[in-house]
Amino acid sequence: MEKRTLLAIVISIAILLFWNFFFIEPKSPEQPQGQIAQTEQTEPQEQSTELQVPSQGQDQARQPVPGETIVVETPRYRAQWSTAGGTLTSIQLKEYRENLAQDSPPVDTIKTPMPTVSMNDQPVDSSIVYEASKKGGSDIPEELVFSAQVSPGITLKKIYTIDPQTYIMGYRTVVENGTSSPVTADVDLHLNGAYPLDMDKDGYAFQGPVLLNGKHLEEFKLSKVKKVGVYREFTGEIKWFGFEDKYFLSTVIPAGSPETTLTIKRISEEMVRLTYDTEPSRIEPGSSMERSYEIFSGPKELQTLKNAGNELRKALYFGFFDIIAKPLLMGMNWIYSFTMSYGWSIIILTIIIKIFLYPLTLKSFTSMKELQKVQPLMKELQAKYKEDKQKLNQEMMKLYKEHKINPMGGCLPMLLQIPILFALYKVFYQAIELRHTSFHLFGTWLPDLSARDPYFITPILMGLSQFVMQKMTPTPGDPTQQKIMLIMPVFFTVLFLNFPSGLVLYWLISNILSIAQQAYINRKHT
Repeated sequence: MEKRTLLAIVISIAILLFWNFFFIEPKSPEQPQGQIAQTEQTEPQEQSTELQVPSQGQDQARQPVPGETIVVETPRYRAQWSTAGGTLTSIQLKEYRENLAQDSPPVDTIKTPMPTVSMNDQPVDSSIVYEASKKGGSDIPEELVFSAQVSPGITLKKIYTIDPQTYIMGYRTVVENGTSSPVTADVDLHLNGAYPLDMDKDGYAFQGPVLLNGKHLEEFKLSKVKKVGVYREFTGEIKWFGFEDKYFLSTVIPAGSPETTLTIKRISEEMVRLTYDTEPSRIEPGSSMERSYEIFSGPKELQTLKNAGNELRKALYFGFFDIIAKPLLMGMNWIYSFTMSYGWSIIILTIIIKIFLYPLTLKSFTSMKELQKVQPLMKELQAKYKEDKQKLNQEMMKLYKEHKINPMGGCLPMLLQIPILFALYKVFYQAIELRHTSFHLFGTWLPDLSARDPYFITPILMGLSQFVMQKMTPTPGDPTQQKIMLIMPVFFTVLFLNFPSGLVLYWLISNILSIAQQAYINRKHT
């Protein structure tokens, strides 16, 4: 018995030794804290001092320190910077006015100073006055440099590169290490947008934070960014990010689009912030670290965005009907290059669309005409099988087949026109090409093709044309349907009263052309 016990003990010890040797990884002995520190000190080449930046307290959107204003004028805009923070405080676009008044000021695309930076999670712009390379004069500098010492021996520079021919300017942040030891610097870039919680929304047009993550456009409704704190984080290839409204875009484009993190955050009831987070960098003594970007602040005009590159054209997005709206806008712009009038471009575009749809329109009118001819036979069937709905439907389908009539044929052109109508609504409502663009037609001045007709003349003319077209169109024999069809012109008139006058013009011309087509078809089938 003792031998068996001893053998069991030996076997158990052998199993434990075997398990520990083959399956459990040996732990390295823990070092005391003093030994760890000593070991780290023996490898100075791997050590760098974290850059110490004075704490600024809570996030701030505007600089509380006074500074000098630097002004640069180009053919396209008048830009202002402040030495307090070294940020852009204004970009006034010379080609665009706030409203139609003669004394209206230019549109200013900068609502909050941009861009601001933080170093090692501490904001540095809110209490620093930078030295500027330009003090005054009318010349346009190739570079505008702002520099300031943010810590003993550490200099931060903001360098703007001006291109007078475009809405794009270069932007770089440079951190120079003038100390005798390496430092670690984590420089993040911020954009602040003034979006109060009680701000009025601009109709159906998007306004708020926007970014291009890879190939996907991300737009964030302000109604969802309500609570103070982090709303969303995006990690990936952030190609550009910024803020947009109905007609204008202000965005930052990182060079190379590296993998990084962008955070959307409401910092107060008045402000929303975008933070572009970059990786910390080790800066050797006498060396510098640089981050490069581009800034676009200008109109969401199709050709301008295309010329700017960086896939900024994706910022002009017309929603669900974008695939139809973009070609229509491009076609209208192409016609404008010949007519130099967007009013006439709309009329010519309408004619082209009607020609394109004419085969379907002809088929529709023909089908409706044939349907009108068999109305007596349909009434006989309805009287004969009024108690048997299933038999009535069978006989009706047989009648349609014998006379080669498609009962839905009359609806096809309308069904095709509805997507075009919605797409044109988005174009006339959002395309900056039509903003404050006037047109003189039928004795009334349309001061803005993107806004409603102030005199309601075109909607009334459109309603009258709808009524005439309705009277000329073959109608079904059902009295209820006839009454509904006669109400449609009134419904359309009321609906179009507040539509963009460019869209009403399109529908009016479309109705006039339909009346001409109907008169021709009626004469042909008489």
